[in-house]
Amino acid sequence: MKHIKAIFCSLILISTLAQAEESTLDKAKDGAQKIWEKTKTTTSEIADTTAEKASEFGEKASEFGSKASTKTKETGAIVWEKMKEAGTATADGAREGASKIRRLAGQDDCKKDSAPCSKAKE
Repeated sequence: MKHIKAIFCSLILISTLAQAEESTLDKAKDGAQKIWEKTKTTTSEIADTTAEKASEFGEKASEFGSKASTKTKETGAIVWEKMKEAGTATADGAREGASKIRRLAGQDDCKKDSAPCSKAKE
């Protein structure tokens, strides 16, 4: 009878431990599922936020590029006009300088066929 009681007590003890172990495993499984759900949710939110920020950044970059392009065109036009003015002023200054050199050299009375006179008239 002692052996039967010992076996019976052993079965009860093993059964209790098995139930406790199943309960612990269930809790661990539930915890893992909750963590997995939170991870999926967080990952989804991060992906959405990243997409939104990337879209905003793209729009701002596009606006900046458009403004830069417009400013470049305006600046290019201004620089071109200034370069034309500088070229004209340089040409005028060169003509005046050549005329002054001719006067100092005594070539005021140009001959029609001479090269310096024909170039000065151009």
